[in-house]
Formats: sequence, structure tokens, C-alpha cells
Amino acid sequence: MRYSEFTPNATLLEYDPNISDDQLKDIIVKRLATEKDREMLDRIYQALEKSTLDERIAATLSQDQDAKSKLQVFAGYIMNTQGTYVEKENFLNNFEGGYIDSEKLRTPNQVHSFDEWLMGDAFVKRVFSNIYTYTPQGIGAGEFALAVLSPTIQFAGRSAEFAGDLVIDGVMTEVKAKQSSGGRFQDARKAKFNQRAVEAAFKQAGFDTDTVKSVTAIKFVRDIRGTIDPKNLPGLAEAIISGAFAYMEKGEVAQLKNAIISGDANQIRHEWGLLSFTNYKRMSNFDAMLLLDGPKAHSLFFNEAVDVSGVLKTQAVQLYGSEQTVHPQMEFAI
Repeated sequence: MRYSEFTPNATLLEYDPNISDDQLKDIIVKRLATEKDREMLDRIYQALEKSTLDERIAATLSQDQDAKSKLQVFAGYIMNTQGTYVEKENFLNNFEGGYIDSEKLRTPNQVHSFDEWLMGDAFVKRVFSNIYTYTPQGIGAGEFALAVLSPTIQFAGRSAEFAGDLVIDGVMTEVKAKQSSGGRFQDARKAKFNQRAVEAAFKQAGFDTDTVKSVTAIKFVRDIRGTIDPKNLPGLAEAIISGAFAYMEKGEVAQLKNAIISGDANQIRHEWGLLSFTNYKRMSNFDAMLLLDGPKAHSLFFNEAVDVSGVLKTQAVQLYGSEQTVHPQMEFAI
């Protein structure tokens, strides 16, 4: 099948998650100005089709025919990346070996710039940048780019054997990518939140939850804790923790409990961030986490949050409120 059989109808600017792959393919072809461009696109697609990339993509998708569609989209992105024909030929000639230094990428507890593990010339870097935000079927930012550019990185996808988003050199890895803000260490489908119990505990402690629907760590320390009878604080702290951390044992949460009872907002935020990771790791059963900062082009790979606590940045913590924001957005210092 020739890629250029698709019908053009629009102009490609950047990936829009609201359009289908078929629409995106049409947009891509529209940008091809000459028959020579179309011939190059066909060569790119045929080269990719001969590789194992379609099999790697198919392993994660709900329908096998989707793999061919994603392959066509990827070929279009390559073709529409600024570069000479020689650069595109070189890209294809070296594609099988991959362009990701996965060993460097998964060096634990070290912040790396993308350039440290993204191998190849400027054209390769432009391809990576162009497909970084391509997020089909719930695949997060950066995940498709990493998986298609390395034979040792695969989607965890629909395989019952794997947990997380990507399998990097056999390591089941959860990926959280920052676009405008950091990701949250939670999966709402598995989290077992119990904010009703937290609400009841606040009411029992004398706080009016009918008029105030959320309580941040800062608000709690500044305005609320001092109004609560000290003998009620341990029970309230336990209810707050149980409502957010269903996968933690009581003996593992003492530091957060103490921070809620008598610590400042920074202590609560620090301990909450560390427990968020452990709780999330247990519910999702991955081995390691990869944080990507797209705007600053840096990454951080780690197995345990405590090992990178010096660079992890926990944003505003909510002790009570919406389940969607129980766990804070997480970033890392660069």
C-alpha cells in the first residue's frame, strides 16, 4: 500500500488529540508539495513496514489494524520534519539500531537532559520533538516517541505481564510527563479513595465541611489545626491518611501523621509526596518511574521516591476535597 493514497484536506501544525489518525494522515499528505515528496514518504513508510516497529506498536493497541495506522502517522511525521532528503535517508538507514540510549535514560536517581540519551544528529532530535506530544489512545506525552525510536523500549499496553506505561530494557516503568504542569501519582480506577470518611472526621472534629469543600496543607496549618481539640488530631490525621493512601500500612505512615498533627505545611507536603509514590507503585505494580519535563527537555528515572527526595518537588497538597486532586502534581528540580 502506498502511503500517499490518503486524501489531503488540511494543514499540519502540531498534534491535536481531538482528531483521528485518518484525519492526521490526510493533513500530513496535504503538506507534501511535490511528487518527489510523496515518493520519499512512500520510501519512509515501506522502510518502517519492513522493520519490527508495526509489531511493537500492535502489542499495545486494542485492534491490530491500528498498528498500521500509527505506522503511517509516524512515517508522515518523519517526512514532515524539517530536513534534507539525505538526512531522512540516513535516519532510515540507522533506524533499526534505535536512537535512544536506554541505559543512560534509566540511570537511576540522576537528572539528565534529553540530549544525553537521545542519539543521532539534529534531524533525529527534530523528529523526537515533533512526535513527543503525539498521544493516541491514552498514551502519554513522550511515550510514543521513546517506544518507536528504540527497539529496547516497548509499550506495556494490553499485556497482562507488564505494568506501567513502558518496558525499558525489561524494566516495567511508569511515565509521568510534564507539559504545562507535572503529573499526579495516582490512578483513579485503583486508588480506593475515601473522602467521605475524611469529611466525616473533619465534621467530628468541629470543622464545617458544608461551606468549605477543600482543605490544603497550608490552610490546615494556618487556619484550622489550632481550632481543633488536640486530643482529636491523631484520629483526624489517621482518617486523612486512610482516605488518600489505601495501599499503605499504619506503621508506614507515622512521619506523615506526625507532620499533620504538629508539623508545618512544608513537612506535610514532603511526606505526602513520598507516600504518594509508594502508594501509587503498589496499586499499579510497576518497578520504576520516569519523569519527563518536556518544556525543559530533562528526565529523571528512579525506583524509590526517597532516593530522589532532594530533587522531587511536591506541589500543593490537599488534605480534604476532590478525589481528582487528592494527590499533588509532582515535578523535579533541574
